[in-house]
Amino acid sequence: MTEVSLEYARAGMAGPMAHIILAENEVLRRELAVVLRRLPAVGAVHQCPDWAGAERLLRAGRIDVLILTSAEGHRLRLLGRNGFRPKVLMLIDEPQAADPGPLASLPVDGFLLRQELSARTLHDALRRMAGGEIPMPAVLARQLLGRAGAEPGNLRPVSLTARENETLALLAQGLSNKQIARRLEISEHGVKRLVGSVLLKLGSPNRTTAVVTAMKYGIIDSL
Repeated sequence: MTEVSLEYARAGMAGPMAHIILAENEVLRRELAVVLRRLPAVGAVHQCPDWAGAERLLRAGRIDVLILTSAEGHRLRLLGRNGFRPKVLMLIDEPQAADPGPLASLPVDGFLLRQELSARTLHDALRRMAGGEIPMPAVLARQLLGRAGAEPGNLRPVSLTARENETLALLAQGLSNKQIARRLEISEHGVKRLVGSVLLKLGSPNRTTAVVTAMKYGIIDSL
């Protein structure tokens, strides 16, 4: 087993992993499939031009990762209806990274610029997602964090336990579940419960928006 396969396995995503590529652009789908098949821990790769095909695969069996373009982002609201939710990696363009708009509210586990797509960047994004991180372009991260204090009104009180506050602070540092578990000296399963509780209380679909929301509420300081 490769080092990457071991890291995926520790994150509960033991290879070979099955991937769905959801994109209307046939050239992009083929390019992604070629790149994916060069990576370790990659098993089946399914190419879907529309949501209907992807949904059939999701219902038929375990799919570990869904890779899609921002054009299909609205479909993500339908994920998890059957109790299983794959990791989601969204491909975005440079203008979207500079002006993310509704991207921050989507239940996405990672973002990757289409202009930077390569075996190395895709490998790194999947590896980090498996470890509980949310990979994203630096420009997108700056935009999301910069908006944290842009809307001072309509704030609601949020009550976090001491342990949840510790977890949130470590999330803000970009630590993975495994790293948080080491810091807090608890199991990764315990970390997953804490992270889930933090996301629920902050009304956030993912770790990045949880940090942004916490900054907006003044729970943690801006980075």
